[in-house]
Amino acid sequence: MIWEFEQSIRRNLADCHTGTVPLPSSEMSLQHDAMRLAELVRAVVEGNVEELAASAGAYIARRKHLQARLLDESAASVADADVAQVLRKISTGDGLPSDKVIERLWAQIGESNEFHEFDEQEIEQLGSKLFYSWFSHHEYITGLAELRPLILRAPISESVSRLVRQVKDCYAFQQYDAAYVLCRIVIEASIRDICVRRQLFPDREDNVILFAKFNWGELRDKVSWGPVRERLQNLFSDLCTVIHGRKTAIARDEARKAFEETLQVIELLYAEHGL
Repeated sequence: MIWEFEQSIRRNLADCHTGTVPLPSSEMSLQHDAMRLAELVRAVVEGNVEELAASAGAYIARRKHLQARLLDESAASVADADVAQVLRKISTGDGLPSDKVIERLWAQIGESNEFHEFDEQEIEQLGSKLFYSWFSHHEYITGLAELRPLILRAPISESVSRLVRQVKDCYAFQQYDAAYVLCRIVIEASIRDICVRRQLFPDREDNVILFAKFNWGELRDKVSWGPVRERLQNLFSDLCTVIHGRKTAIARDEARKAFEETLQVIELLYAEHGL
């Protein structure tokens, strides 16, 4: 009996690799798709020996299919609370209560990889559909070529350099809203860097400056004056419009111009402080 059960488990789970377990139709609504998985969760957790062998393969196939569907979703409307919880758990490290049961069965057929992780073939297929269908190295290099680096007399701090790199990557991947917002963060990081290097605020006893206690106006006035201060304030105000939701859908040219203006203002600030 035990041997027959193990053989049944082996056949049903192996079907996930041979394709004989059909994936749910992508035409099915996300909620309905998730509801079917929720039913399988109950079948795995509460099912008897005979039902478990038959439902294990279907469980893995549907779970993997839902994971693939969620990759390209930014938001989902799901009325059923239990179904919504299923979707949350398969998209995080929490996992489902039925996963441990399946993990034990998965080990019985000698699989070393995690059953809920995409294998190389699946990643290749998903990459062709979700990434390479709209993006390639051509778009990436073209985007990077439109943005220059920050150029200063002295080496820049690692934190500012990392943020500038993130802006360039967001722009190259056509995430223009994100690039626009990150420009403000680059400005704030640069101002803090200048304040530390030039010791513009008195050190505390532990030799740490707590910038959280200073508002934007105080920081701005410490590092800028005259025309540069006005230019800095105008740029900062423009960048805040996206953060506060007053402006959305930043165009490519807007993001590029904002980035160039950010670099120019930062370079002026560092130069005025002899850095």
